[in-house]
Amino acid sequence: MASLKVAILGAGNLGTTLGIVLAGGVPGIRAGKSRDVVAWTIETDVAAEIRERRLNTKYLPDVPLPRTLRVTTDLPEALSGAGVILVTVPSKVVREVARQVGRTLGDTRAVGSDAPVIVSASKGLEPGTYLRMSEVLASEIPPSLATRVLAVSGPSIAHELSRGMPTAVVLACRDPRLARAVRRDLQTPILRMQVSRDVAGVELGGVLKNAYALAFGLCDGLGLGLNTKAALLTRALPELARLGVALGGRRATFYGLAGLGDLVGTGLSGHSRNRRMGEELARRRPAEEALASIPGVVEGIGSVRLARELAARHRLRLPLLEGIAAVVDQSTDPLKTIVRLIA
Repeated sequence: MASLKVAILGAGNLGTTLGIVLAGGVPGIRAGKSRDVVAWTIETDVAAEIRERRLNTKYLPDVPLPRTLRVTTDLPEALSGAGVILVTVPSKVVREVARQVGRTLGDTRAVGSDAPVIVSASKGLEPGTYLRMSEVLASEIPPSLATRVLAVSGPSIAHELSRGMPTAVVLACRDPRLARAVRRDLQTPILRMQVSRDVAGVELGGVLKNAYALAFGLCDGLGLGLNTKAALLTRALPELARLGVALGGRRATFYGLAGLGDLVGTGLSGHSRNRRMGEELARRRPAEEALASIPGVVEGIGSVRLARELAARHRLRLPLLEGIAAVVDQSTDPLKTIVRLIA
């Protein structure tokens, strides 16, 4: 029986980690299923290092990559014969990548058991349209495949998952049978998946938690402790859920893995780029300067700005979000803002 081919679009922090796990590259832990895993990247230096040294020091330093994880800079090669296409590129380039995927796939495959599924692991909203990433993908690929777009999100810190620490995420699709089939294809002994029909809620949880995670970084930059962070958590979660419900998600989703779980993971992990961004903002560094100092993509800054716009559209007053946005804009004192918000 032929192995399932999984094409991972993006060889950054998350894409490389998923490649390790799905290709069975975690020492001492079997993949659970035979897969042919190939990562696609436009960064020739990253591809060369993966091929020659089995490392990706730019995005996942000190983690050896298995020889079973292939890499290519040729998108048609990556997509050819793939049963699952995992999209892990930054949200700002998802539309362009989706357009290329659409052109490559064409409209030649009939929907059926042999048609590919596309799983979005990218977290963000498109500026201007406010579309979620699964919606962006569906708008650019052949119509026959638009119903086969899923989303995955949840607390999945790459530093931990790549080293074999058990991780649980949510796989969302309006068709639960399709979601369960994809779960069988992708789940491993250390990467577990819950199934949800709330695609909007799962994706929005992944977007909005990046904005609120900045507040936990502010606490670290200001030398504040768990008392303050715990107080902030009790403010952040209801706000996140209110906005998420207004945008079409289900309230229960935001109190599960895709909301609360992801917020705690991103807000408290020392390896979180969004948390670190908050730390830099606490030191009064301009947002653009702080962004340039952090390797990889920090989605939280864009998420704050888009979330504030959407809250205004829905006439929601979200004091914590507004306070974070004011710190990002350098129009308020970080410490005074945190103290005021937990009062």
